[in-house]
Amino acid sequence: MQNQQSNLKLISKNLHASYRQFMDDFTAAPTIVAPLLPAMPAFQRDLFLKQAHDQQYHVMLQMQPQLTEAHPYNIHGVLKYLANGQLVLVNHQLHLTHLVNLAAVRYVKRV
Repeated sequence: MQNQQSNLKLISKNLHASYRQFMDDFTAAPTIVAPLLPAMPAFQRDLFLKQAHDQQYHVMLQMQPQLTEAHPYNIHGVLKYLANGQLVLVNHQLHLTHLVNLAAVRYVKRV
């Protein structure tokens, strides 16, 4: 009798763990991987960033993966400089502001 109860508990725990794993996988947001663009040389990247800032172009920046990302990712917006010289990408449509690390920029593209 006790053996049947322990088997039933074991089966119940396994079923519960499998169901939890299935639901976690099923409800997880799909990850979209940006197509990998070639890394620009530093002089070209800096020139394009300066032109985009001066002309107020809407740009797409492909960024190197940071600590939490596994793949390069794209961000869109208009470039601005803060008073301390920090480069900022502002996307008014999504109400987002990105602090841009120049060393992390792989590719610059006018949108």
